[in-house]
Amino acid sequence: MDESTTEETKKTQTRLTEDRICRKCERSVVDAKEGVVITFGQSVFHISCFKCAKCGNQATAGADLLLLSDGAPICADCSYRCGMCMLPILDEAILTGEESYHTHCFKCRKCERQIEELVFAKTSRGMYCMGCHNERVERGRERRAKKEDEERERDLEYARVLQKQQQQQGAETTALDVRPRL
Repeated sequence: MDESTTEETKKTQTRLTEDRICRKCERSVVDAKEGVVITFGQSVFHISCFKCAKCGNQATAGADLLLLSDGAPICADCSYRCGMCMLPILDEAILTGEESYHTHCFKCRKCERQIEELVFAKTSRGMYCMGCHNERVERGRERRAKKEDEERERDLEYARVLQKQQQQQGAETTALDVRPRL
């Protein structure tokens, strides 16, 4: 290797370490007194900063850890449980607010296909892909419109009955008024 190649390699290595920031404390890993850092997923940690994001206990690089999408580790003891099958999630997880799912359990309640684009609707009745959710919403609108039509029809029928009764009462009153008085 010639001198220019060695110099280029040193510059690249220096840039890589200078640009690396500890995910936890947000300080440069170059300043690490230990001289050793942990790379987990795309993130770099000082050894003392490599802790479970849930319980805060020191994590070890050889342990079963779950990698969150933000790069944080979760230890096996704190692993999420799937909201569908209730088993621990020890590999890739989908987090939706307070709930988590195995990727293979994250399915539409109606069509039971896996929701892959992560575009979904969560309702009190479950998780739906957008196609099934839109169909469900449209059916709900149709039911409400039908109910409103039926209520309007009942109100009109009631108004007709009242009008007929009033006409009949008016005819009886008129008939009584025409009778001669004795």
